[in-house]
Amino acid sequence: MIPYQRAKGFSLIEGIIAIVVMGIAMVTLTSFLFPQVERSAIPQYQARAAAIGHAMLNEILARKFDSRSDPNGDSLIRCGEKLPVIDTFIECTAPELLGAESGETDPKGSLNTALADDVDDFKGCWGTRSQCKGKVWRGSLSQFVPGDEYANIWAEVDVFYDEGFVGTPHEQVTAHKRITVSIKTTRYGEYVFIAYRSNY
Repeated sequence: MIPYQRAKGFSLIEGIIAIVVMGIAMVTLTSFLFPQVERSAIPQYQARAAAIGHAMLNEILARKFDSRSDPNGDSLIRCGEKLPVIDTFIECTAPELLGAESGETDPKGSLNTALADDVDDFKGCWGTRSQCKGKVWRGSLSQFVPGDEYANIWAEVDVFYDEGFVGTPHEQVTAHKRITVSIKTTRYGEYVFIAYRSNY
């Protein structure tokens, strides 16, 4: 009599069960774990956006309210007021003319931040020309933050007169300019920073 030998290896049912278990495991990984890995970059982009927004607002708010105001800190001559000594009214820049004045940009449109004298000179897009997509290009972010690790980030600066701090552009000159710095990323959202510069 020949002794009965049991077959070694997987049976068909065991193979099917293994495939089903592996399928469930892969669905779990792709549904829950892998998206978490992608979202782990969001805090890094938030920190970078905060650093860029802070640096840009510091640079912008260091400038005076308007180019027609006193270059020594708006203390003697303010646009929108009558000068008591020579009895002359100095008008502020009209809303439709806000932006860099001639001589503050190079022929390519890049703003020379050393020549920027008021907050609305920074109005425009900061990043690469391809990121700005037809908007008024003002230069690279490296003028505000050192290094080139901000390749996927660009900023758009908007400045307008805002009467009553309501967040909408006013068609006439007011005593307040709203500065909006929008830090944009490729896939990780947009981060908006807002400040006001007043004519005081």
